[in-house]
Amino acid sequence: RGIGKAMAIELAKRGAKVAVNYADAVEGAEQVVKEIKALGNGSDAAAFKANVGNVEESEKLMDDVVKHFGELDICCSNSGVVSFGHFQDVTPEEFDRVFNINTRGQFFVAKAAYKRMEKYGRIILMGSITGQAKGVPKHAVYSGSKGAIETFTRCMAIDAGEKKITVNCVAPGGIKTDMYHAVCREYIPDGDK
Repeated sequence: RGIGKAMAIELAKRGAKVAVNYADAVEGAEQVVKEIKALGNGSDAAAFKANVGNVEESEKLMDDVVKHFGELDICCSNSGVVSFGHFQDVTPEEFDRVFNINTRGQFFVAKAAYKRMEKYGRIILMGSITGQAKGVPKHAVYSGSKGAIETFTRCMAIDAGEKKITVNCVAPGGIKTDMYHAVCREYIPDGDK
């Protein structure tokens, strides 16, 4: 759904074989696979279950993708959960939940993908405009988790150069996705309409 679905379909339109990862929403993942196969351009897709907050599941995901498709050329890591509130109200559990998916999860997905890529692969991580902004009220945890992705990207890009693999970060602003609708009313009166 959302940005991940759009990326998967766009890559398929360009001829890629697409692995659609999901943690819980199997129906949504299967729908994306169905839409890709319906393109009729020779592209292929398959759904793979993995919680990217779990390193072992990320490793298995990459193994399964390579086993299914034969190789891994592009990895778009699009995991993300939102957190909104004053930093004084953030619990250790909430902090860990957000950083485990948004930051740690993406780091270890990139690592797992890199190990399985040949030369000229592509790793694309998902940041956020809030990770680049000078400050967003009541967004310290989310913004921090995405800001770390910016730094990871710069460092990983240098390291991955030895295999001529590029590492980039996409940092979208407000896009009307499920995540946007979860917090938009905090920013804009009637923003969820």
